[in-house]
Amino acid sequence: MKSKSAIPYLLLSAWLMLATVAMAHHGTFVSYDSDHPVTMKATVVEFHFTNPHVQLYFDVKDDSGNVVHWSAEGPDPAVLVAVGWGKKKTSAALSPGAEITITVAPARNGKPVGTMSNVVLSSGDSVCGLGGGSAAAANCK
Repeated sequence: MKSKSAIPYLLLSAWLMLATVAMAHHGTFVSYDSDHPVTMKATVVEFHFTNPHVQLYFDVKDDSGNVVHWSAEGPDPAVLVAVGWGKKKTSAALSPGAEITITVAPARNGKPVGTMSNVVLSSGDSVCGLGGGSAAAANCK
């Protein structure tokens, strides 16, 4: 009789452990403030087309003219590939020295990191597949 009454508690415990593990990787909305996006003019330093998220490193001049080194993560590379922005095209567009305008959801802790939602190239084209809403989608080519 004791084993039958313990089954619901064991199932609940197992479910709670699995739910915790499932949420561990995607803490994006805990770490980043998507309600207060920041748009900056920047210079690309480095770009990595890697799993599980693409990574962009860039420099931004602050109000005093000092260079601040930023990093931002984007989507899974498969998202970019699906909309025609494969590794070669994206890496060429975001090559070191490229001037961009980037919108990020900044880190809540104030560090210069974020998740990118829109990248506009100096040509005016947007890197598709990052998000950025209807304005970015209209510029996707």
